[in-house]
Amino acid sequence: MARLLYGTGMRLMECVRLRIKNVDFTRGTITVRSGKGNKDRVTVLPKSLADQLRTHSGR
Repeated sequence: MARLLYGTGMRLMECVRLRIKNVDFTRGTITVRSGKGNKDRVTVLPKSLADQLRTHSGR
């Protein structure tokens, strides 16, 4: 979780509320819903974390 926060620039509560359907592995992006100011935004998915997230979501 710490690597995800550091690598994407997300805030703590944005990371806690993250759902797997908001992660796009093909485009390498994460869609943050209802972030600061109740706005949606898109941030990058670090390549170093993509494989780990993919295996974790498979469980």
